Amino acid sequence: MATIASNQLGIYYLDTAKSSPLVVLGANGEYESTAFPSSTVDTDFENAPYYGVAYNEPFIVLQGSTLTPWLFKQANQGANYTTVPDSDFTLVAAATTTTLDTSNTINEVAARDGLGSSTNYIASGAFSYNFSVDGLIDLSSASGSSIDVIDISRNSYYILMRFSTDISGGSNQVSYLGQGLIESASLTGGVDDISTYSATFRGYGGLYKE
Repeated sequence: MATIASNQLGIYYLDTAKSSPLVVLGANGEYESTAFPSSTVDTDFENAPYYGVAYNEPFIVLQGSTLTPWLFKQANQGANYTTVPDSDFTLVAAATTTTLDTSNTINEVAARDGLGSSTNYIASGAFSYNFSVDGLIDLSSASGSSIDVIDISRNSYYILMRFSTDISGGSNQVSYLGQGLIESASLTGGVDDISTYSATFRGYGGLYKE
């Protein structure tokens, strides 16, 4: 059995400063290359602006049947598309609890079986997910503080969220990537108490395993 310490769990975010979701391109002829790029630099997304992608704006490309996500951006017009580095993501600071919730709507119907009774049948419906975090209000953090979260919330920006099982990047690292909006965020302080914050990020679109 391989266990990990909960202290290794972390939520990262990428502030897109966009009030609309990022463009997601699948492996269905939506870009010119017939083979998915294997390098970190690629020029096969000439049609990306056609899909509404602006320069220096990240967009998601899904690879193969597993829908493995890759993030690309183009810094300047005419420049190559490059992968978005992990350093662009910010670890939510001073977190005490990090959570990734997923759920499937279950549709159920009962049908007569011809023997005087019935049988229940179920089928999976809509999939949904959200990220949530609780932490300490630490204004000394250079980035990723609760104030950053509040500012993203009040601007109604879409963000990219990454839930990682090993923030040190070790062999136990598994990451899930999704985008969404901050559904709720709060700052809390009591007398003779350490001030805390909490936030919930409602997922939009697919949740992808990196």
